[in-house]
Amino acid sequence: MKMDLKRISQYLYEIKENADDIKSILEEKNLDEIVNDRRLLKALKFSLVEIAESISLILQHILAKGYGTPVKGYIDTIKKAYDKQIINQQLYDSLKPFFDFRNILIHRYWEVDDFLLLKNVKENLDSFYQFVERIRENFINNST
Repeated sequence: MKMDLKRISQYLYEIKENADDIKSILEEKNLDEIVNDRRLLKALKFSLVEIAESISLILQHILAKGYGTPVKGYIDTIKKAYDKQIINQQLYDSLKPFFDFRNILIHRYWEVDDFLLLKNVKENLDSFYQFVERIRENFINNST
């Protein structure tokens, strides 16, 4: 089956746009200001959820169309993407916490430590851009 490169490209664009929004927030405000601004914190969290959703949709699509591999949920998706070497160990290690966070936030399993979340976002923000580049290089650019 053929991958829908237009669809993948749209998700990549959404990842980059949300990562740019997060980067802007982190550059303009310190962690205390973000945590104390309820709306800004919610916006940042929503951007993270959208990034996790887009990454998951891309990986699910690649796994299904490129490898014939079904997945069962978000965590299974990133694990199988690593197993199939769609993403490397470094990306897996830096992206997996955001998949965990997405599940925690959406399902409200427990209280999120906002400072820890922001620290992780700040330390791993580049991983979103690296993911975009890896997918572009390995799937979009190599298909033409």
